[in-house]
Amino acid sequence: MSEAADTRRPGRPRSAEAHAAILRAALELAVSGGLGGLSMEAIAARAGVGKATIYRRWKTKEALFAEAITSIAVVPEVPDTGTVRGDLDAASSAAIGRLAPEAFQVIPRLMAEAGDDPALREALDSALLRPRRAAIGEILRRGAARGELREDIDVDIVTEMLIGPLVIRTLTSGGDPDALAGLPMRVYDTLAAGIAAPRRVG
Repeated sequence: MSEAADTRRPGRPRSAEAHAAILRAALELAVSGGLGGLSMEAIAARAGVGKATIYRRWKTKEALFAEAITSIAVVPEVPDTGTVRGDLDAASSAAIGRLAPEAFQVIPRLMAEAGDDPALREALDSALLRPRRAAIGEILRRGAARGELREDIDVDIVTEMLIGPLVIRTLTSGGDPDALAGLPMRVYDTLAAGIAAPRRVG
């Protein structure tokens, strides 16, 4: 029987509470033991549900964990305000503002664990970092197309330069949301202005 058919059967509604508990359990277990030690059995036990409840929703622990990450870190929107700075400001404000409260504590710990866990690193990259790189890349390419940025801009490098300080600040602050306030635009303004002193004439 298909999952869709199963979840439509009278008396067996899909439980939003159970779904949220499973995602929360996956994040908590990944923080404490890394993705390599994560198992459907452990997640089920921590969430207080049966394994069948999990397998009806996800076929693999990787798919489950990817959704768990997405649940606390919403994929950023890519607005078109007419300027690169306006687009980045709107996108970063929305992305940070829509983070779940627990994300500020969970994400730094997951990032620290990912250094020694390739599977966890890939899960974080695909669910958290790649969507943000793609959003910033789209904004930069749009700016270059309308003549606001240099035509030969290295989109990948500039994207990493914009994201890097946010990652570092998230790690070093222990996930303090106040530490990120205003940071994306300070980074962009610094890059846009350049760091070299003006050349003196004469």
